[in-house]
Amino acid sequence: MNFIKIKDPSKRDKLVAEYLKTKKKIQDDFRSERLGQQSLYEDFGKIFKPITEQQQKSSEDIISKLEPLQEAIENSPALQALPWDHRLKHFLNLLFQLI
Repeated sequence: MNFIKIKDPSKRDKLVAEYLKTKKKIQDDFRSERLGQQSLYEDFGKIFKPITEQQQKSSEDIISKLEPLQEAIENSPALQALPWDHRLKHFLNLLFQLI
């Protein structure tokens, strides 16, 4: 291993700082390659958390508003008196399961 003899302390400190910075960058690059995209997914989770939480709340609000409508439709005497085609009834059941 070769040592550079630098008499000026500021130049020496600058060279050591640059060396340490390069060493840290190489270590970080290696670590990120080993871990794959895990840290990226964690960062995305932090960034998009407010959006996903709001989306979840909106979905819950929509579902809570549609459930009484679903019950009213299912229990409506006028609709129960209609002759249902079994395919239409199956379609409505699937539709309400998605909600």
